[in-house]
Amino acid sequence: MFLGLKAISRCSRLRSLKLGICLNMTDHGLIHVGKGCSKLKELDLYRCSGVTDRGIAAIGHGCPSLEMINIAYNGKITDSSLLSLSKCSSLKVLEIRGCCCVSSVGLSAIAMECRQLAVLDIKKCFNINDNAMHPLGKFSHNLEQINLSYCSVTDAGLLSVTRINRLRNMTILHLAGLTPNGLAAALLTCGGLTKVKLHSSFKPLLPQYIFKYMEARGCVFHWRNKAFQEEIDPKGWQLHLGRLSGASS
Repeated sequence: MFLGLKAISRCSRLRSLKLGICLNMTDHGLIHVGKGCSKLKELDLYRCSGVTDRGIAAIGHGCPSLEMINIAYNGKITDSSLLSLSKCSSLKVLEIRGCCCVSSVGLSAIAMECRQLAVLDIKKCFNINDNAMHPLGKFSHNLEQINLSYCSVTDAGLLSVTRINRLRNMTILHLAGLTPNGLAAALLTCGGLTKVKLHSSFKPLLPQYIFKYMEARGCVFHWRNKAFQEEIDPKGWQLHLGRLSGASS
């Protein structure tokens, strides 16, 4: 993988690089990409568990035009990576689902420096709380889609986010600090919502007029009964890898 990326890094006009589920990916290859592909706009590192903050730092420094990055399900990624990516002022899509070591510190830096951010997935980033929601509400005026599921966000934090006028799509499953009253206030605050995914336990707790009012404005509710899952790497993924290994042996 290292030699392959070293060769690819000679493509100075490279715009998109998809490396998802490359389990042998390491920082060494990304360092070459950062040095040689300054025009890179899209980078997919989904489940590339060998990548650390060092590799992301090379991308943040060498690819200032980056618009999309997916580093989901990587327990080695910390706030240091988000601070590095905050240098990419054109960043529009950030997917850090399951990056359990990032916190509100790193996300706040993204909110303040990446004002074009439109899509944010922070599901199962357990250390992200209201301290990051307030900067998002203040600076991320272009945010259209967010997944807050399993984060440590409360009513106050959610209300900050739903004040963003362009917000259209919101997924908020298993927010321990969310109450029915807080959810109702947030839903009524965000006038542009077209899709909301919620846990079904909230359905009987909210006044029915809220649903009718929002549906009349074009909002569609999706209800989920999914039980709380704390693990970062679902068992289904491990089983899938096992099947692949068995098929190749």
